[in-house]
Amino acid sequence: MAAHDQVWIKVNAPVDSGIAALIAALSAFPKLQTIESCQGINGWAWVCFVYGKHWEKPWQELADFVLGFLGPRLAQELGDRIRVSLQVTEAGQVRAEMDVNSAAIPATVKLLNELRNEYRD
Repeated sequence: MAAHDQVWIKVNAPVDSGIAALIAALSAFPKLQTIESCQGINGWAWVCFVYGKHWEKPWQELADFVLGFLGPRLAQELGDRIRVSLQVTEAGQVRAEMDVNSAAIPATVKLLNELRNEYRD
């Protein structure tokens, strides 16, 4: 059976109001798909995402994006107010997790919007 061609679209979904702008800024990267999020407790918000054709290459595009572009830039500008990591779940899914200090959400959104303008998928 032949596979169907797929295209990227953005899907409307409810998110916590305290991180709506953060989710929107991440979702501006065409190949990034947020899969879970929470505006958090103890002063930290959390977003989980995958990137690219994660069903074909479960780690390669995600690792290139997070380790080769996004993570270093976020760390350079935001320091310890943000953490980005790659995870392998018990089910074998590879995904990224981002923790953002709640006070740094506006600065993170601003930076993500700037980075989106310079990043070429």
